[in-house]
Amino acid sequence: MSIKKRTLRDGTTVWDVCEYTGFTLDGKRDRKTVTCYSEKAAKVEQAKIVAMRDAMRGRSGRMDFAAYVEGWFWPSKRDLAPSTKDGYRRDLKLRLLPAFGNMDIRDIDRMRIQRMVDGCATEKVARNAVATLKTVLNMAKGDGLILSNPAQAAFSWPAKGTRKANPFAFTTFAAMGPLFRAVDDYGDEEIEKLAVTGLLMGLRPEERYGLDWNDVDFANHVVHVHQAYTAASAESGGTVLRKTKTDLSTRDVPMPPNAEKRLKRMRRKDGALAVGAFLPGGRVARTNPSVARRHWEKFMDWCESNDRGVPRITLENLRHSFATSYLHAGGNVEDLSRILGHSDINTTYRRYVRPGFDDLRAGMEVVSAG
Repeated sequence: MSIKKRTLRDGTTVWDVCEYTGFTLDGKRDRKTVTCYSEKAAKVEQAKIVAMRDAMRGRSGRMDFAAYVEGWFWPSKRDLAPSTKDGYRRDLKLRLLPAFGNMDIRDIDRMRIQRMVDGCATEKVARNAVATLKTVLNMAKGDGLILSNPAQAAFSWPAKGTRKANPFAFTTFAAMGPLFRAVDDYGDEEIEKLAVTGLLMGLRPEERYGLDWNDVDFANHVVHVHQAYTAASAESGGTVLRKTKTDLSTRDVPMPPNAEKRLKRMRRKDGALAVGAFLPGGRVARTNPSVARRHWEKFMDWCESNDRGVPRITLENLRHSFATSYLHAGGNVEDLSRILGHSDINTTYRRYVRPGFDDLRAGMEVVSAG
């Protein structure tokens, strides 16, 4: 029923939390003791023990949502990928802590969650926030603070918002000719590397940034994809080099002859072989993903201002262009799924195959009149 400070033999100061939590099966009082290495941690632990005890009694012990998130949720998530942490951090900061921060975690119910949902601009924002809340409350349920998770209820979602039209993607390799001629005239190796690995090999943007020259295997005519370099929040260090998206994303991607020819030329400089990062940065080892995107947009602006006849295409849609062009060239979808590193072939169909209207028209020409 208290917090006591004491000093260990080695001089370390600790705080002991001692609270009664109920009764054992033989009728004796059950006491829980926890040792912490800071007074702040001890107070959080005490509040948690009291809340766990009183949650079962309907009494006044509190565990504020914000205190639980800071003291228990975040410490348990240290090993998460930075992108996942950033998603949790965004939802907590913008939606959940303003709505529930000072509220006893036991008082969060379906109606209060619905009010938070009603304040979200779009369905996607609301669903993300509820998913994060569900994760936090599942942990609280496992800790015995609550008996059920109200975030698992059904909710009335806001409007989905305006859906953006699919940006441009090439549908044949032949149609990529003007872009590669523009790449050659532009004379920037970073742009050429992005175009070759995206349009001719279908790599994800983060896989391109994570490549090293050692991964480009000219002897076997493949590129070894085994890591990704992604942007992250400032709290997560800005960028992170990590494993590929899934186990099947770690793969060998064959180099077509035209891609291999270009990469061989770029690998050898002044009689020496380039080493290190495939896409090096200025003062850092690898180019920052946001910097690469700006450079690509600058190239697109150059194409437009010089009337190169190149449709505006995003770095992400280079991969989409490869997928659709590969199928139109006669490749089968099973092989394409392996090249792209998908764990589900339905993803290949649903997200990466984008036939244009002219392609649909050409397909209909083979249909005979009845």
